[in-house]
Amino acid sequence: MNLNSYRDEVKDFLEKANFSDQGTASKLKWLEDEFQLLKDSVGANKADRIRHQIYDMLFLLFEISIDYDFDLESEWSIGRAKKRKKYLSGSAE
Repeated sequence: MNLNSYRDEVKDFLEKANFSDQGTASKLKWLEDEFQLLKDSVGANKADRIRHQIYDMLFLLFEISIDYDFDLESEWSIGRAKKRKKYLSGSAE
């Protein structure tokens, strides 16, 4: 699956669960909360909790991408090219 497929899967879930009107500000707050839980999990070296928090954060990021109707595959390609140019230019890849 590509990133847009995951985004669309999240959108479908949100619509079926009647969670599609949560607002971006709420999602950003939840993302902050999940990030704190991730930091706590890393500090406690709890791999299962780390995996879960990363999933929750990814889900929220997909939700935010839905709010703005982003083409995530395009964004990924643009970002990847910028990173390669910035960090790998002139070096062997």
